[in-house]
Amino acid sequence: MSPFHQLRPEEGWILEAQSLLQFTPVKVEEVPVASWLFFYSAKGVEMFLQQQSPRKGQLLACLGASAARSLKEYGFSPDFSGNGDPIATTKEFRKIIQQESVVFVQARKSRASVEKLLGGRTSCQSLIVYDNQPLKDFELRPADYLIFTSPLNFEAYTQCYAIEPTQRLIGIGNTTAVTFSEAAVKEYRIAHQPSEASLLECLLEWEQEYPLTLK
Repeated sequence: MSPFHQLRPEEGWILEAQSLLQFTPVKVEEVPVASWLFFYSAKGVEMFLQQQSPRKGQLLACLGASAARSLKEYGFSPDFSGNGDPIATTKEFRKIIQQESVVFVQARKSRASVEKLLGGRTSCQSLIVYDNQPLKDFELRPADYLIFTSPLNFEAYTQCYAIEPTQRLIGIGNTTAVTFSEAAVKEYRIAHQPSEASLLECLLEWEQEYPLTLK
């Protein structure tokens, strides 16, 4: 259960959760030859393993906990799991792969953060397993707090709604922070860790420091 269910209506909270992305599988004809398969997300794990299996002897790596959990649900144990932060994860991953090759399992609109951070010294390939497009038709109620788990979700939201000056935005990761800044968002914070628990902690800390009149 999501930790956000701790927010009670009797305490003034109204919770609305909706993905603003549409996911479509991309057919995987063959798994590339490489020492490692690196998964950015649980969705990538799901879309890959519904079509293919790792090659015999391939090692499995994950950006963070959600992808690692998804692998375990399919009966696989990751050989490396990062903390969800691309910079910190790349630093640790680089220590163990040395000159080994890596296939990055990802979405078509992935920012390929770890692959880019590894640079040209590592043999990298991209394997697109699903398409992720912003929804164009959705309705959401007005909210005091808006929480975005990716820049693409923010992009989808702002195609339909303007960010009001009084709204507070919370996000995950440096790329989302950059996206907020580029959009001239003034009231935002970034969770300390890429997890729902950390997002909730960020929300409650902000509300405790500067309370809003919740609707």
